[in-house]
Amino acid sequence: MAVRLGMRFDGFDPVGETIEVSTQAEEAGADTIWMAEHLGYREAAVSCMAFALKTQRAMVIPTAVMPYIWHPMPTAMQFATMAEAAPGRVGICVSVGNLLNLRESGVPHPEKPVRVIREYVEALRALWNGETVNQEGLIWQLRGARLAFKPPKPIPIFIASTGPQVLGLAGRIADGVLYSGGLSLASIQKCAAYAEAGIEKAGRDPSEVRKAGFVYFACSKNGTDAIEANRRKIAFLFRNSAQADNIASVDVEIDHAAIIELVKERKLEEAAQMVPPEAVTKFTVAGTPDQCREQLQAYIDAGVDEPVIEVSGTDEEKALALEVIREFTAGR
Repeated sequence: MAVRLGMRFDGFDPVGETIEVSTQAEEAGADTIWMAEHLGYREAAVSCMAFALKTQRAMVIPTAVMPYIWHPMPTAMQFATMAEAAPGRVGICVSVGNLLNLRESGVPHPEKPVRVIREYVEALRALWNGETVNQEGLIWQLRGARLAFKPPKPIPIFIASTGPQVLGLAGRIADGVLYSGGLSLASIQKCAAYAEAGIEKAGRDPSEVRKAGFVYFACSKNGTDAIEANRRKIAFLFRNSAQADNIASVDVEIDHAAIIELVKERKLEEAAQMVPPEAVTKFTVAGTPDQCREQLQAYIDAGVDEPVIEVSGTDEEKALALEVIREFTAGR
């Protein structure tokens, strides 16, 4: 059976290249195009506006907007503008964000994330509905804020997290939940259970909540090049101390503390060498085309209804990844 499939960018590649790949991914059948908001790299919403103007069908979703540093009023303006340019093809994903990025931005200890995200989602929806908003939020205050125009179609809101409380909130109030990239299958199953508990608590129909998941993905003819590429991606992900439980969910020894220190020193290649090659397929999809198809199906079976993969690497490796998209979306 065909599935919904998305593709993602991490902001590391030149914007012209990502725009070209976004059109190729849509032609291959991708339903959604996601752009990660890694601070210091290419900006997600600006990139997604470019994707939306160059594609015809796919929904674009900047990921993830961090309520601790993005004010809800200009955020609502920004996304309503995008939605006006591409009606029905713009979504948003909200998350606490990476702890290292927050510290670098002057937020050393994000307070009460469930409350902050709930208030943020409420504010965005009210603004997009054309309401005059008064909200004394924990982080931001709106005192009579109002948009002068409304998005022509609703903007679905995803919430991303690995924590039980925020995932439960996603199940209760969001249009979709996004499981973070680089999670083991055991971690995916745990996250899915938290989101499902929130859906049940709110008395919602599970089919109302989209379950998407970033899946770190690399494909090469020999398989080895793909594994090496994903070692770097895992090292960058593991710069976050919050990854400790995810790392502990697999039976491979990884020096997490050393990786954190090396990435902090901007020594990403050295950090990548700290990731054992055998760990790569525990947290990502990597290998030959046949291996990638099998591993991707395992993520779907674990609870990711909408896998969101990368299309990166050499021209040959990009072509292989696009072929995987075509196969998983064929026959719809």
